Amino acid sequence: MTNRMEPTEGDLLLAELAALGRHAFPGEEGGMTFLIMAADPGAPDDEDAAYGVLHVLMHAGERADRPAADHREPWSAYLHAADGTYLTTLVNGSPTPLDAVADAARCAREVTERLSRRRRGNFPPVARRFCTF
Repeated sequence: MTNRMEPTEGDLLLAELAALGRHAFPGEEGGMTFLIMAADPGAPDDEDAAYGVLHVLMHAGERADRPAADHREPWSAYLHAADGTYLTTLVNGSPTPLDAVADAARCAREVTERLSRRRRGNFPPVARRFCTF
């Protein structure tokens, strides 16, 4: 996500997600930076494709490209329909302050655990029709 030698908050979360077998992409809209990931691990591994399917947007405050050393706001993750409509919150920050590495690991773990639950009742009814997993 950056050309600097110091990793960003997003770099840390990308690495944690990759370690769990998931691939996310950096994104930006309206001055806010975030990571985007297809909800279905079988979806095409392509940034553009992630926007056109059920997907997760993850951000720490309004910036995913902030240097990790400046981590002050916890990661949160939100499930969105293919058309971008917000569906539900998957991860709502951290109950206790964490350093950047621990917070990235927590968010990656919680997102993948929540998405890996096979029971359709875990997602709101509007999201169920988009689920392919």
